[in-house]
Amino acid sequence: MNVPIEPERLMKFITDFKTYSDYFPAQIKSVKIINEQNNEIITEERIIFSTLIKNEIVQKSQHKLISNKELCTKIIDGPAKNTIINIICIENGQGSEIKFDINLKLSLKAKFLSPLIKKLYKRYLTAIIYKIISRETNKIY
Repeated sequence: MNVPIEPERLMKFITDFKTYSDYFPAQIKSVKIINEQNNEIITEERIIFSTLIKNEIVQKSQHKLISNKELCTKIIDGPAKNTIINIICIENGQGSEIKFDINLKLSLKAKFLSPLIKKLYKRYLTAIIYKIISRETNKIY
């Protein structure tokens, strides 16, 4: 995915976890920062799945800022425990190229939701980036 924002600035928006529920108020009920030190933030997310049955999932995530262009997130509690999400922003002359790499792990109970969860992660990550771009583009002009 290519975006017209430089990598360092983009990563600041990506790591502003408290704003995620602003982007998706119907799906992300809340994101609470539990602990923050050095380049590591631990969050608790309350996510609502609205399929046939409305279901709320609570998970905890450990976000490590590897550099000002790379973030590694590990879900440390919840149905997707041990899932690893790597986000890398690479400068490309017109802004940034963003690469997402997700190694999804699901509990046995959540395995049947695998296709839905994969699609959901992709949609959330992509939509967050588009909303950041939209917000920033509107500020610039």
